[in-house]
Amino acid sequence: MTVHLYLVRHGETPMNKAQRLQGFSDAPLTSKGALAASRLGTLLAPVHFDAAYSSDRTRAVVTARRILAEHPDAPALQQRTGLREYYFGGLEGVTNAQLVRRSIRRYGALTMARVWTGANKFPQLIRNFQRMDDTGQAESLPALLTRVRTTVAAIVAAHAGERNVLIVAHGVVLSALVYQLAPKKLPTTLLKNTSVTRIDVTGADWQVRGVNLTTARQLQALADENAVAADETADMEP
Repeated sequence: MTVHLYLVRHGETPMNKAQRLQGFSDAPLTSKGALAASRLGTLLAPVHFDAAYSSDRTRAVVTARRILAEHPDAPALQQRTGLREYYFGGLEGVTNAQLVRRSIRRYGALTMARVWTGANKFPQLIRNFQRMDDTGQAESLPALLTRVRTTVAAIVAAHAGERNVLIVAHGVVLSALVYQLAPKKLPTTLLKNTSVTRIDVTGADWQVRGVNLTTARQLQALADENAVAADETADMEP
C-alpha cells in the first residue's frame, strides 16, 4: 500500500515579493498568494485527502486552510513545528541581492557562480547560508536534512495504507526532502509558491513522482498515471 504525499509550498508573502530571506519569520499571504492558494484548492478538489499537515507559520497554515476549503470532506489540519522553513539565523530578513553581494565580497564571483549553478547547488547553498551568518545561528545542512526527513517519515508512519496526505510547508524545507530522494529532479530555482510536489511512499521505497506542478494539465496527468497504476495492481490481485 502506498502513501501519496502532496507537498505544497505556501502562497506568496510580502517578504517573498520583496525577495527577502523569510525562514522562521512569520508573515501573512499577499492577496496574490491567497488567491493562488484558493486556486490550487480548486485544482486539487478531485483528490480526497485523508490527512492534512502544515508548519505552524501563518503563511503555511492559511495556504493549507484555503486548499482544504475546496474539500467538503476535508480532514482537520494538523500543525508541525518540524515543517518550519530553514532557519537563516542572523540572515533572516536580508534581501537576496544583499546576500549575493556579501557572498561575492567574501568568496569571489567565480566561487559563488559555482555554488549557485553547480551540480551540488542545494547543499552548497545551505552551507553558504551557514557561513554567511555571522551570528552562528543558521541551521546546518545535516540538521536540516534530518529534521525534514524525520518529520515527514513520522507523518507517513501515522497513515499506513493507501492514503493521500497534504503537507503545506516551505521552499527550502520541501526542497531538502526532494534533494535527499532525487537530487537531479530538484529545479535550479527550487520550488515555486503554491506548487505541488508528489512523493509516493511504499514501505521503504520513496519515489518522487512530480515536482513543481502548477497547472491543471500537470496534475491531471499525474492523476491519470495513478489510475493506470491502480488498475494494474487490481489486475495482479488473485
